[in-house]
Amino acid sequence: MPALLRRCRAPLRGPADEGAVALRSALAWSRGDAVLPREDPAGLYAWLPADARAAARQHADELGRRHDLAALAARSTCAVFAHNLDLLDRLEALTRGVAPPDAGDGPLRALDVGSGDFHYATALQRFLAGPCSAGRPVELVGVELDGHGIYRDGHSRADHARAHAALAGPGVSFVVGDVARLALPPQHVVTLLFPFVSAYPLLQWGLPLSRFRPRRLLRTAVAALRPGGWLVVANQTEAEFARLGALLADQPVERVRSGSFASGTVPDAARTAARIGSLWRRLGPAIDTAVR
Repeated sequence: MPALLRRCRAPLRGPADEGAVALRSALAWSRGDAVLPREDPAGLYAWLPADARAAARQHADELGRRHDLAALAARSTCAVFAHNLDLLDRLEALTRGVAPPDAGDGPLRALDVGSGDFHYATALQRFLAGPCSAGRPVELVGVELDGHGIYRDGHSRADHARAHAALAGPGVSFVVGDVARLALPPQHVVTLLFPFVSAYPLLQWGLPLSRFRPRRLLRTAVAALRPGGWLVVANQTEAEFARLGALLADQPVERVRSGSFASGTVPDAARTAARIGSLWRRLGPAIDTAVR
């Protein structure tokens, strides 16, 4: 019953959310460089039973050595570090054995749409710098429409996102804006981690229904890709994954692979049980991005 009541009440917040988003965007609050909170990494996986904790730590150490995660471990909370490790692991599993996009002689360009505070920037950069780029430099841009929310420390979401981008390393940046209005070169990889393809999660996030345009979002993401480029999507549920497939049915992409994105090693593991990741490849020439 409480869940049903929340679903019924969510649309009623629409006018307030509309005003709040407009106010945040107008103020564009920033306190400058945010200091990322950190915890002793010895507490990593403290929420797991002892036997599972040992195995998870061993795997984390292996990922850390392979992907140079020392800076992330030294400047993040245990939960953020665990989420980065898990995302890196899930992305590698989803794309293992699939020929990466051809970046030619230049950098591999990647766009992450709906980045939030971009706390997973390091995981995404390391994934792209691995088999995707074959040693080439990576240019990763994170984009968030609602980037001016204010956190407890007085910094904005964008302040934190830029700090996470800087921590991830050279070539990683973050912008606040509507991805459909950005002038970007063709991308080799576009990622959408838990995009709003149904209205209720968007309302729960605090965005009004006027911002609910999943078809436009996905058309923009596909149009941003070079032919042969990857669209990587993670959905919260099987129903969202089915909706994603329906929205992409008329787009020039083919599904290469899909699989579980569930995790047993993050603090909110129970909430990840139904998650599905999917990998799509862009077909054909560039298309018009306008949605009519």
